[in-house]
Amino acid sequence: MIQTRLNELGRLIDLDPTSPQVASLAAEIKRDATTAEDRQLIDDFIGARLPRLAADIDNIHQQATRLQLGEIADMVNLSYIARTYFHRSRAWLSQRINGNTVNGKPCRLTPQELNTLNAALRDMGARLSQTTLKY
Repeated sequence: MIQTRLNELGRLIDLDPTSPQVASLAAEIKRDATTAEDRQLIDDFIGARLPRLAADIDNIHQQATRLQLGEIADMVNLSYIARTYFHRSRAWLSQRINGNTVNGKPCRLTPQELNTLNAALRDMGARLSQTTLKY
């Protein structure tokens, strides 16, 4: 009985993990899981989906980086940022911002690199705000 409902939950998650039916069915399954065997089936269900969940989280992080940069990525010279703040190429920075796959692995900014990028943007913003042209 639980396994059938877990299969249905998996199908619903694949269609739309944020749907109200997913939350409702998950709550029902949790409520009705009374035996150790039921709980083991639930553990197996979750364990089988963890790699996909980790990949989805990585994808969300990459999309968030791109979305947060928005048009700033078009406004600023990524080559300058890569060279000045990371001592790397524009391609290197672009690969991490866009989450490209390099050598079979998805690239993304590490927390330290994200801090460096944030510091670079703040530094450039301060320089821009202090700059006025005079004749």
